[in-house]
Amino acid sequence: MNIQVDLKGRFKDLFSDGELDLELAEGASVKDLLRQLCERNQSAAEVFYNRNAALKPNVSITKNGRFIIHLNWLDTTLAEGDQVTIFTLHCGG
Repeated sequence: MNIQVDLKGRFKDLFSDGELDLELAEGASVKDLLRQLCERNQSAAEVFYNRNAALKPNVSITKNGRFIIHLNWLDTTLAEGDQVTIFTLHCGG
């Protein structure tokens, strides 16, 4: 199945293109998508994950505009045509 991935900020810089079309197996999850991105670029693992192999807190991911933290986190199932956006939330005053 085809998934559209929109990378923002430093994530875009890792892949030289902010928009990717990934082919994933039917029933794949966000975790599978991240695994495929890390296979494409070894540096991505250092940016996405901390030493404990947990997603870094500054990495935000949405599926079709909804934050995956409100869905099924990294186990959120993807479907044909879904759009996944990966970005960093910034705050300040």
